[in-house]
Amino acid sequence: MSPRDEGPAPPAPRRRLLLAGAAAVLCVALAVLAVLAGRGGDDGTAAAASGTPTAIVPTEVVRPTGTVPPPPPTPEPTGPTEDAAALPPSLAPVALTEEAAVGNGVTATVEDLEAVQGSAQGPGQVAGPAVRVSVRIVNGTDAPVSLDAVAVDVTTGPDATPASPLEDVSAAPFAGTVGPGESAVGVYVFTVPADQRDAVTVAVGYQAGAPYLVFTGPAD
Repeated sequence: MSPRDEGPAPPAPRRRLLLAGAAAVLCVALAVLAVLAGRGGDDGTAAAASGTPTAIVPTEVVRPTGTVPPPPPTPEPTGPTEDAAALPPSLAPVALTEEAAVGNGVTATVEDLEAVQGSAQGPGQVAGPAVRVSVRIVNGTDAPVSLDAVAVDVTTGPDATPASPLEDVSAAPFAGTVGPGESAVGVYVFTVPADQRDAVTVAVGYQAGAPYLVFTGPAD
């Protein structure tokens, strides 16, 4: 084919116009993409900001500064300060045949002290030689006196060896009350071998905290 048969070439100004238009469209497209990209970043940041929970920071406790004041001093006791577990004092001993006085109108005497063959009623007790002590308490006060807490103890020998009490059938411990001007008798049985009766001591406490009335001497 000869050069004359080819189609006519577009004029140069038209080609330049087409290229300029394509460049302009490309620029516009790039600008639009840039704007969209910027908006997308802002939305992502906002979404991330709105979707992330806010950390709660605990409030710091403000503690007072300086020296802590010492606790107040313990008040001094106003009541008795004696040891609660300590036994009450004993009055000076008297003979088994004499009367002992507390000092408030209450007196006591050993009405009888006799040798008996004691019986064993309680657990762990052993029947055998014993002494039976009968004690009389006289209420010389103007008010009834309770006898429910009366304590009667017996010791033997110079070392005051405690004698074991027996729940003998003849025993009748103090109980109830004794009225003003009246008296009551309590009977107690203690294991005391025959060879330990030369020195017998009977101690009587008519109520808790009261001094013991003490009687001493040989048992018949």
